[in-house]
Amino acid sequence: MAEPIPCPAYLAGTLQERWELLAPQLQAMGALDTLNATLLAKYILAENEYLRISELVQDSIKTGDAEEAGKWLTAQDRLTRQILTLSAELGMTPSGRRSHGIKAPR
Repeated sequence: MAEPIPCPAYLAGTLQERWELLAPQLQAMGALDTLNATLLAKYILAENEYLRISELVQDSIKTGDAEEAGKWLTAQDRLTRQILTLSAELGMTPSGRRSHGIKAPR
């Protein structure tokens, strides 16, 4: 079995926990190695930012501030596209696995 890929130092707390959940699964599939580990780190950072922005969207909607909600929705959309791109590159989507010839874990 391959050595676990260490979590980058800039991922701490819940971000490190997310790494520790995803990295072994992706490594077992053959989708993660030391050369593309930064892709997973970027995915985790984008996912975390998406969750933060989603709260801001909801808060803006609750307060009835359509302009503020629109601003956050634009940021949320950008992050959604970034997350989808990174997840496909890492084989985290069915089409991403197919395009990279990766088999999903059983």
